[in-house]
Amino acid sequence: MKRALILVLFGVLGWVWAASLAEVYDRVDRALSGVRLGPGAGAALDQAQSALRQGADLLPPVLRDALLTNLQEARQAVAQKSQVDLEARLLLIRHLLGKALYDAFFEAKAKGSPEAEALLERLGRAVGLPPSRVEEARKEKDLNALRTSLERWFTNEVALDLNRALGAGSRPEAFLRVTRAYARFLVVQDSPRSTLKARDFVNVLTLISTGQPFRPEVQGLIAKVTAWRKALQATPAQAQAAPQAQTPSAPATPPPAQSQPSQTAQGEGSAGSGTRQPPAPPPQAPTPSLPSPVQAAPGPESAETFYTPSWMDPATAQAVRQKAKDLGYAYNFELLGALEDVREEVGLAVAALGQGNAREGRAHLDRAFWTFRTRVEPVFAEIHPRLTERISRSLTHLPQAAGIRTQDALTLYEALEALRTSFFQGPRESFWLNLKLGLLSLVGIPRAVFFLLAAALALFPLYLVRLTFGGRNLYWNLVALAFLFLLLPAIVEGLSYLGSILADYGGLPALGALANLSIAQGLFPYLAWGVSVFLVVGFATAGLRGIAAQFGLLQGREAVEATQEKPSPTLTSETIVEWDEEF
Repeated sequence: MKRALILVLFGVLGWVWAASLAEVYDRVDRALSGVRLGPGAGAALDQAQSALRQGADLLPPVLRDALLTNLQEARQAVAQKSQVDLEARLLLIRHLLGKALYDAFFEAKAKGSPEAEALLERLGRAVGLPPSRVEEARKEKDLNALRTSLERWFTNEVALDLNRALGAGSRPEAFLRVTRAYARFLVVQDSPRSTLKARDFVNVLTLISTGQPFRPEVQGLIAKVTAWRKALQATPAQAQAAPQAQTPSAPATPPPAQSQPSQTAQGEGSAGSGTRQPPAPPPQAPTPSLPSPVQAAPGPESAETFYTPSWMDPATAQAVRQKAKDLGYAYNFELLGALEDVREEVGLAVAALGQGNAREGRAHLDRAFWTFRTRVEPVFAEIHPRLTERISRSLTHLPQAAGIRTQDALTLYEALEALRTSFFQGPRESFWLNLKLGLLSLVGIPRAVFFLLAAALALFPLYLVRLTFGGRNLYWNLVALAFLFLLLPAIVEGLSYLGSILADYGGLPALGALANLSIAQGLFPYLAWGVSVFLVVGFATAGLRGIAAQFGLLQGREAVEATQEKPSPTLTSETIVEWDEEF
């Protein structure tokens, strides 16, 4: 009975995973449908990124990282007004989602889950499967035969795109054809029958965009695809059983394919980052940069050039070298350069937030997060795991939080500097830094609600002062002003968070400028708070002194002093009237 309940529970969890993945695709597809070169492209990409973040736990990590990296590249293409680069990015994003749907569909179909239908429908839309193929996949019961059939279709499409690239009349057209072939290859890249690698496509794209001869390399790709198609036609039943062991959560089951999805994000991710010549229709193809250290793993000898400080024990040094080798770092300055890139993005976020531009600040923090996750965190997790985990958690949280302030980004900058220092001097714990990083978890709605509540409660004492004395007494009015300036920072802070919330969630971006009133935002609010302290002292002193004079406290003391210094000669014991405290 217990075993049956466990099986039912796992089945339900699998159904929820598949259903949620289909919903994530719907939201991303709906957002991407509005991405065009123009003013609304940034907002559409923000919606797609938000949808991917909400469903990040449902995607394999390498696919999730690849998707978000290509979204960032698409944003850059929009900024540079490159239609070719934007189309290439959208192709990769849709087919990377197709890869996730492809694996999830086979898992759901193997379990007999009813969500296999929904996943198949989304898969067809993502990769452009014809309706006849979708219907065939729906009816096919043999998973091995179905996988082989779909693989044949993908390889045919890859071959067609590569042949069209050979006959393309311009480099932009050839670039898009090869990118489309590359995107379709990524869906079935785990096939044990394929000798193709993502690096092969990246090299061809580099040749196209840099103006070098590329057709011989395209012909080489076609030859490999042809061999793959022949292997599919002659595949025995024993070879077809291998793909069944794949799971949707694994980046790639065969060892050669494990780094390919990450190459999608990193190797191909640079396809639109190069310089372009603005004139000349037809437009020049986007220029991919040469493979960065993250994109191509070096040979075994490169790990020996990676310097490790003397404080590391042999096991730690070996683990750090291995992680650096996996990321393609041959020297430690390359790793530290990647960390410097993260710090630069955080510094730009500080500048943007200081000017009240929360949207640009979030974009910089988001880029810092993905650079940190893909190029820094794997190595530093071996050096200083606690600080690395705290920084990663803070970078995950801040770009999505409402009401982020300059001080929040400065705390991250400080933590990144501490992480850099740990490479040379070893991991050290800082209580103050850990406390500040822990407080960053409150950034967003919890902190905004706290200050809104403080602002609302600060008005209550002012109301009571006004109610008690009615404003008729000048000195009590001065005391009320002292209370006002004493509580003014809390009121202004609450007002600034109200503006941030309305800007982020209420569709009123102009109110985001109220964030500049926050004391955590910059120098002006800090100095204004200092001035308010002087006003509190001045008004409180004037008001309380006047009240003391009205009660006769100051006059009585002066009279007593005068009497002690010079007694009146007409004073007798009968004329002395003592002060009655109860009078």
